[in-house]
Amino acid sequence: MNKYDEKIFQYATKNDTIFELLPKKLHGTGRNIFDFITENILSVGTVAKQLNTRESFYLVMNEEKAELVTIQKDLQLASQDITGSVKIATGKKNFDYNGYRYKIYRKLR
Repeated sequence: MNKYDEKIFQYATKNDTIFELLPKKLHGTGRNIFDFITENILSVGTVAKQLNTRESFYLVMNEEKAELVTIQKDLQLASQDITGSVKIATGKKNFDYNGYRYKIYRKLR
């Protein structure tokens, strides 16, 4: 477990579900078709970029709300209530919010 995961576990309550996210800026339709075709190949690049900039994104959810939590390199934490924007249905691995598509990378809890 890295220090960012430790920080999110300190923030979340024990009944919360926690997902690590990969953000990607949304582009036009032509770009989306290209992204769909190469999604798995380019995910590795997104992970590497996130490790370099070391800004981590998490989705913290419970029965009442969903929060987008960002942890900076210096462990500063910021959160936004995105309950109305997020509908993680069974089998759906991403959601769009504020000009970005957030893909679920892994489930922590």
